[in-house]
Amino acid sequence: MVMNNLLALDKYACLKSEKMKLEREWEKFISGNSTTPIIRPLMHDSWQRCLEQGLSPLQSKTSINLSIEQIKDYVSTDPLFRTFQPVLAKLKDMYMDSGHLITFSNPSGDIVYLDGNLSLMLKAEDMNFVAGSSWSEKNAGTNAIGTALATGSPIQVFAGEHFCQEVQKWTCSAAPIRDPATQEILGIIDLTALWTVNHPHFLSAVASAAQDVTAMLNHQLKLERFKLSEYYQTQTISQQSKSYLAVLDRGWKVIKASPVLYDKGLIDSNQFLVSAPSLSLASRSQWEFENQIGNWSFELIPYIYGGMPIGAVIHVKDKPLAVKHSFPGEKEKSIPSSQSANSGELIANVNKKEQADVKNSIKCTEFYKSLFDHNPDGIYSCDLYWNLLDANPALERMLGYTVEELQKMDLPSLIVSENREISLEHYQKTAEGKPQVYELAVKHKNGYRVDLKVKSFPMFIDNEIVGVYGIVKDITKNKQIEEDLQSTKQQLDLFLKNTVDSIIIFDLQRKIIKVNKAFEEIFGWKEQEVIGRELPIIPDFLQKKCMDILQTIIKNRHVMSFETLRQRKDESLINVSCFVSPIVNAKGNVTAFVSILRDITEHKRMEEALKESEKRLRTLINAMPDLVVFKDGQGRWLEANHQILSYFELQDVPYYGKKDSELAVHNPFHTATLSNCEKTDQEAWENGRVTRGEEVIPQPSGKSIIFDVIKIPIFNSDGTRKGIVTIGRDITEMKKTEELLRKSEKLAVVGQLSAGIAHEIRNPLTSLKGFLSLLQSSIDKSNKWYLDVMVSEINRIESITNQFMAVAKPQAITIQLQDLRMLIEQVSFVVYPEATLNNIQIIIDAEDDIPLIQCEVNQLKQLFINILKNAIEAMKDGGKIVVQIMKLDHKFVLFRCMDQGCGIPKERIPYLGEPFYSLKEKGTGLGLMMCYKIIEEHQGKITIESEINKGTTVDVILPIPPIQDYVIFNETEDN
Repeated sequence: MVMNNLLALDKYACLKSEKMKLEREWEKFISGNSTTPIIRPLMHDSWQRCLEQGLSPLQSKTSINLSIEQIKDYVSTDPLFRTFQPVLAKLKDMYMDSGHLITFSNPSGDIVYLDGNLSLMLKAEDMNFVAGSSWSEKNAGTNAIGTALATGSPIQVFAGEHFCQEVQKWTCSAAPIRDPATQEILGIIDLTALWTVNHPHFLSAVASAAQDVTAMLNHQLKLERFKLSEYYQTQTISQQSKSYLAVLDRGWKVIKASPVLYDKGLIDSNQFLVSAPSLSLASRSQWEFENQIGNWSFELIPYIYGGMPIGAVIHVKDKPLAVKHSFPGEKEKSIPSSQSANSGELIANVNKKEQADVKNSIKCTEFYKSLFDHNPDGIYSCDLYWNLLDANPALERMLGYTVEELQKMDLPSLIVSENREISLEHYQKTAEGKPQVYELAVKHKNGYRVDLKVKSFPMFIDNEIVGVYGIVKDITKNKQIEEDLQSTKQQLDLFLKNTVDSIIIFDLQRKIIKVNKAFEEIFGWKEQEVIGRELPIIPDFLQKKCMDILQTIIKNRHVMSFETLRQRKDESLINVSCFVSPIVNAKGNVTAFVSILRDITEHKRMEEALKESEKRLRTLINAMPDLVVFKDGQGRWLEANHQILSYFELQDVPYYGKKDSELAVHNPFHTATLSNCEKTDQEAWENGRVTRGEEVIPQPSGKSIIFDVIKIPIFNSDGTRKGIVTIGRDITEMKKTEELLRKSEKLAVVGQLSAGIAHEIRNPLTSLKGFLSLLQSSIDKSNKWYLDVMVSEINRIESITNQFMAVAKPQAITIQLQDLRMLIEQVSFVVYPEATLNNIQIIIDAEDDIPLIQCEVNQLKQLFINILKNAIEAMKDGGKIVVQIMKLDHKFVLFRCMDQGCGIPKERIPYLGEPFYSLKEKGTGLGLMMCYKIIEEHQGKITIESEINKGTTVDVILPIPPIQDYVIFNETEDN
C-alpha cells in the first residue's frame, strides 16, 4: 500500500509520526520557511487566513456564541430550518451508528443542531464541540465548518490539518447550503467523527445531503414564484391597479412585470430592477428613480404567504406622464344586449348566487368561531401596542382572567420580571413580520406561576402587519420535567468528573470514545493515548469472554455486572468490579457502551483472607464435639456446626435465615426443645450477659442427652441486638459419673457403718449363742420352744450382720460354670412355701440349650431369691410370677421375672438400688443394692420396668463365657 505524503490524509497513519510531521510543518509555516507544504493547498490557504486574522494556533477551545434560548429561537422561527430538518434526521439514521455526530450551523458558523452518538457527544464536549459554539475560521481556525463557509464548497478536514499545534482526533466533512433565490449561504451540514473512522465517502454523504436540501429549496422557490405569478395575473385582470406592476421573489428577481417596465429599461437582462436599493422585503418601502425616459415612483408591498414574506409586489408610476396605460389582459366590461333583454332572469340568478354566498359565509364564520372558542390551546390577538383584541376561553382558564379583565390590564405586567424583557423582544420581532416561538412565565390571577409556550405570528390585512396573534400552551409540568432532566445531567457530569471509579465509553468496535480522570489514575494511560484505540485493558485470555458479554448486552439491552481481571499499562493485572451498560439510540439500537470499573484488588485480597479465616473457623467449630450455632439479632440461624445439625437431624435442611420455630417444622420431634431454645435466647438478650444452664434433648431412640449450654448475646454499639452465640456440651456421661460417684460415696458410708455395726453386734451375739448352747442341755422340754425361737432369731441377726460385712468388704468368691435353669429351679424351691402361702403360682419358662454361665452360685442364688421375694411381697392378692430364661444373640442369657403386683412409680425407678432407699415400709434398701452389686461383679446388667397396678418386669442379663472356658471346664470334670 502506498501512503500519501500529505499530512494526516488517511486513517492508517501513525498518530505519533503524524504529530512529529505536524510540529515540523508548523515551525516552517510560522517562520515563513515553508516552500513546499505537506498539506493540501486548500488547507494551506485556510492556515494563512487564520494567521492573517491573528488567530492563535495554541487555542484549544472555541467560544460559545449562542445561548440555549437563542438556539431555540432560531430553530423555531427560521422558516428555512424546517426544510432542513427531514434531511438532518435522515442523515442521523444513516450514520449515527457509524460513530458520527451530525451538525447544522447557521451562516455565522454557530452550531444550532447537534445530534448523534451520546458517548461521542460527551467526548466532543472536551473541545467545546457543542450546540451554540462558533466554528467560523475567525473563531476556531481551520475546520470543516469554518472552511466550508469561507470557500463556499464541500470540504473534508483531516485530523492533522486543523489550525492547531496538536493533532486533533477528529475528521470532519462539511457542505454549505445556498438559498437558490439569493445565493447566500444558509448554513453548513457537517459529519464529525474520530480520525480513525474517516472515509472519503462521508464527504460525498454531506454533499449529497446538501444537494437534497437545495432541491427542496428549489421546489419551494418554484411554488413561491407560482404564487407570485398567480397574484400578478389576479391583479392585472382585476384592473384595480392604476400603475405598472411587477412581482419579485425573495432574491429580488422579477417574476412577472408589465411590458412597459421592460420597454422603459427598468428591468435589466438578468430580470432585476435597475433601480432597486438594498431594502427588506418584509416591510413596505418607497423610492424614486430617474432615467432618460422619465421620473419613476416605486412602492414595495411585501407579499405574504403562509405567514411569511415570499416576495414583493412593486407598483411603478410614471410621475411626469399622465397617460393611462392599459395592462395586459384588460377588457372593458359591458353587458351584451342579449343579456340586457333578459335582465330579469339575470337578476334572479344573481340573487340566488348572492344567497348561496351568504349561506357559505355564515357557515365559514361559524366554523372559525368554533375553532377559536373550543380550541384546547389558548389563542389571543393583540394590536401592535399590546392591547388585547380578543382571547378564547382556554386562555382565560390558563390565566384566571376574563377577556374583559385582560383588555383593561397592562399585559406585560402579567409576565414575571425575569421573562419580561425577552418576551417584549419576541413580540417586537413578530410585529416586524418574523414568527416567533418562545417560552415565558406569567402570574395566574390566584398568584401562582404558570409556564407557557407561545407561538406568535404577524397579523396581515392587505399584506400589511396590523397586529399579532398567538397560540399558547401550558407547559408548567413539562418545564418541571425539563428542569429535573437538566439537574440530572449536571449531576451526571459531576459524577463523571469526581467519581473514584474508572469510566470508559466505547463503541461497538470496542474503540474508546471517552475516559475519565479515574481511568488514567487506575490504569496508567492518558486519555489522548487511548482515544480511538481498541480497549487495551482486556488481557488476551479474556478477549473472547469480553466479546460474548458485549453480544449478550446487545441482545438483551440490559446492564451486566461481573468481576474480572483487567490489564494496566505496565501489564500488571488487577481485579475489578465491572458494570457495563448499553447506550441506545432513538430506534432502540445499541450504539455504544459505558463501562464503570472499580479496582477491587485490595478488596479481593481481604476477601480471600476472610474466606480463609472463615474456612479455618468453620473447620474448628465442625471439629468441636460441642454444639455451636450463630444466630442474628432476630434469632435466625446463620452458621451451625455438624454436631448440632446431627442432634436435631437437620443435616439436609437449608437452615440459613430460619428461626428455631421454622426449623421445628422439618423435625416435629424436637419442637419442644427448639421452642425452649427461643425462650432461653430471649432471656439471654434480656439479661444482657452470658447465661449458662442445662438443657435436655430427647432422642428418637428414647434416650435423653443432657447439655451444659452457654449463651453469649452480642449487641451493636447503639444497644440493639446483633446476634447470639450458643455453645452446648454433652455432659450426659459426666452426669452419670457424678451419680456413680455419689452412689460410691453412699456405699462407702454404708460400708463403714456396716462394718462398725457388724463388729459391735457380732461380739454379743457370739456370747448369746454360746450361752444358749449351754442352756440347751439344762432346760426342760416345756421351755425348749422358747430356746429354739431365740436361737432362730439370733441366727437371723447373724445373717444380717453377715450382709453388713459383705457390703463393708469384698468377699472371696468362687467362679464356676453353672446351669442357669437348674439354679432357678433350686431358688424356686426355696421361695415356694412363701409363694404358696400368698396364693402365688411360679411358672418357669426356659428355652432349650441354654448355655452354662460363669458365676458365684451363692451370690446368684441370693440375687434371684431377692428378686422373687420382692415379687411375692408386691402381690398381696396372689397371682402368677412368670420366670423366663432365654438367649440374647450368642453373647448373653436373659433372666426375666414378671409379676402382677402393685407396680413401681416411674419417677422412683431411677433411685432403686441406692442404699437405704426402699419402697417397703420396713425395708432398708440393702437387698436391691446387693443385687446391683452382684450383677456388676458378674459383668451383667439389670433393668426394671413397671406400671402401677399392672406389675413389674425385672430383666437380668448375664454374659455367656467364651468357648475355651467350656473346654477347660470339661477337662476339669474329666480329671
